Amino acid sequence: MSAEILHFFRVIDAPNRLRELRQAIGWSQQRLADAIGVSKVTISDLERGSMQMTVDYMRRLAIPLGCTPAELLAPTDNPYLLSEDERAIIDRLRAGEAHQREQLRQLADVVIPFKPQEQDQLTWSKG
Repeated sequence: MSAEILHFFRVIDAPNRLRELRQAIGWSQQRLADAIGVSKVTISDLERGSMQMTVDYMRRLAIPLGCTPAELLAPTDNPYLLSEDERAIIDRLRAGEAHQREQLRQLADVVIPFKPQEQDQLTWSKG
């Protein structure tokens, strides 16, 4: 009889956000697997990072999860991930007419002035 060693990871160490997003909509691994035409094992492997999360998988998973493919990335791989509030502001900006978008940009410049990061952080090391 062989013993299988289970590897657990903290949510913070998750290789992607698949489990978090799946659980947020209350779906089982099997239901998500059925929705995109793969096995439950594939979903489990993707969640654990033992199978590579390809762009194809990201596109297929995003539809039933109600997210964008980029939102499946771990926060360290997607530092520009938007919150619901940020997304709502962007949606309103996009829905506005040209003069309204310009007014909003001007307002943002006054209320929250843009401060570029240090130049050292913006350039890559040549080493």
